[in-house]
Amino acid sequence: MNKKSILAVSTLAFLGLLGLNACSDDGSSSTGAENGEETIVSSESSDEKPASSDVAKNSSSSSVGNQQKKSSSSAKEESPKSSAKEIESSVSETENAKSSAEEQSSSSAEVKESSSSSTPAVEHSPAFKEDFRSECTIGEIPTSLKNAKLPDPFKTLAGTRISTKAEWKCRREEIGAMYEKIMYGDKPRNPEKVEGKLAGSTFYVTVSDKGNTASFAVVIDNAGTKDNPKPAMIGFGGGFMGNTCGSLGESLDGLDIAQIIFNPDNVAPESNRGSGKFYDIYGSNASAGTIMAWAWGVSRLIDALEKYPEAGIDVKRLGITGCSRWGKGALAVGAFDTRIALTIPQESGSGGASLWRVGAQVNKQKGKQFVQGLNSAGSEGNWMKTTFKNYDGRENTLPFDQHMLVAMVAPRPLLIIDNAGQEWLGEVPSNYCGQASKEVYDALGASDNYTYSQEGGHAHCALPNGQFDEVKDFINKFLVGKEGIKTGKIDYTKNSELIKWNKSEWIDWETPDLN
Repeated sequence: MNKKSILAVSTLAFLGLLGLNACSDDGSSSTGAENGEETIVSSESSDEKPASSDVAKNSSSSSVGNQQKKSSSSAKEESPKSSAKEIESSVSETENAKSSAEEQSSSSAEVKESSSSSTPAVEHSPAFKEDFRSECTIGEIPTSLKNAKLPDPFKTLAGTRISTKAEWKCRREEIGAMYEKIMYGDKPRNPEKVEGKLAGSTFYVTVSDKGNTASFAVVIDNAGTKDNPKPAMIGFGGGFMGNTCGSLGESLDGLDIAQIIFNPDNVAPESNRGSGKFYDIYGSNASAGTIMAWAWGVSRLIDALEKYPEAGIDVKRLGITGCSRWGKGALAVGAFDTRIALTIPQESGSGGASLWRVGAQVNKQKGKQFVQGLNSAGSEGNWMKTTFKNYDGRENTLPFDQHMLVAMVAPRPLLIIDNAGQEWLGEVPSNYCGQASKEVYDALGASDNYTYSQEGGHAHCALPNGQFDEVKDFINKFLVGKEGIKTGKIDYTKNSELIKWNKSEWIDWETPDLN
């Protein structure tokens, strides 16, 4: 049963510095639907080609976002951090030394909530493990079906529907296996050896597997001690985004948590497929795209932190966040590693928390690529398997849609932050994904662990102050462990455009009450 409550989140602006070349996956800075018209979609099929004129207009807010970032991040810059170059140089030295030694709403004016301050802070996995693939039997994975509606997340590969919470463990593994085979590529598990070492604020992770060894580094700020470790947010940062812990910015001020800067370029740079530390180990022809390589890197970071308590990080209270392409990465991290206690993807767009089917339908109705299409997302940044772009125009044949990736995080806490003003990101398909994903949390009795927040009127990755409270509430409740905090809602009341979610148009399955 749903309950009512209002929250809010924030972050700082950071992304548009490099314009379309830096973030063309979601580089739009238009506000609201084109010419102010309401965008309505139906579940018909779509076949759309890219329109370069739409892509070009998507970079107009970049300078605004960058200016806001500078002012918002000043407080964080007080702590010394190693630059990306310094980290990479140190990693190279270390490697050389080592090798020599060896969410439901019918109008945007309505807030749907399901909150309770008496709900347990966080429901961890049955065991503290990266995943449970080895405990589950994965049946034959379909590579095509015909379904204009959203696939049933509760229906197993064998064709039966789960009826208990315990069955969700292996159903989520089936979903993950589908994503690996079709979209992201394989995530290597259980490497032979993982080590961690702290030098100042830089934490080095060294992984040995398949006869190869590679190292990468992260920066840890405000860590605890071995005897008094702190919860931490791992944030995608570094490179052109600067040394920031994701883009939550000043919303993290006053929270006694550590911040870990994970630079994905240190693991798998987007510019050259098959290059980077991940591919140094698993080969340049590994099926995994950069998103899965990043998820692998964070998992290995957690491995190393487990083995190195001197870093002062409480590994059972870790959050992950990132924005834009790195919001896609953050969602994948939370989906594929159950040790993540809190997942906060921000403005993740196509390939993140946004529905492929709905995006394709919006583009068909607009007569152009209004939302980043599957071919574009499937080709940019080497994010996915090279063959995934072949589903462009055939989105209705996918055996999954992105509500199922989001569902993989359940029942663990999840805060999805979206920007209604970014057309390229897909304000409608993202909104619908947020509403459809809530069905799994409701079924698992974990509605309080899930919030979908969408607000427009701001630059890309520059969330308004009004959303600061959502971030703080989720972190205080699920990482810090404070009691009496209400969470759990669908909120897009601040949107300037009307978005109507018609559940029956996209969902033809019943949400079970899992025992």
